[in-house]
Amino acid sequence: MRHLFLLLALFLLHSVSAQDLLGQEHWPDGTLKATRYKVGERVHFITYHESGRVKEMGCFLNGKRDGVWRQYDATGVLLTQASFSLGQRQGVWLFRNTADQVTGRLVYSDGLLARGEQFDDRGALLAQRDY
Repeated sequence: MRHLFLLLALFLLHSVSAQDLLGQEHWPDGTLKATRYKVGERVHFITYHESGRVKEMGCFLNGKRDGVWRQYDATGVLLTQASFSLGQRQGVWLFRNTADQVTGRLVYSDGLLARGEQFDDRGALLAQRDY
């Protein structure tokens, strides 16, 4: 997890001169709750748990979800990773539990659900369906 924060910090420091801060929100204790910034035409956001760990991150392009979106639990485990292209769902979406086990996978093509898979706690395939 430290590596993720280090990479995020390096990315943010590297692109500081090329981004515009749009706003920040804070928790009652003063820790950062959310930040929004713009890089080119993309509006990025990062929300944080009260502990300070990243909760969710993603971006918009022309008011539509675009690129990779990620959601984390309070301990830093990646729960969901999803992709968008100008508001349309795209690619492979992964869902994990708090033990960092993949519990589901959805595959989108041209904004439409093409395949769904569900896994048990050991990673064995429980169900799948093509659409």
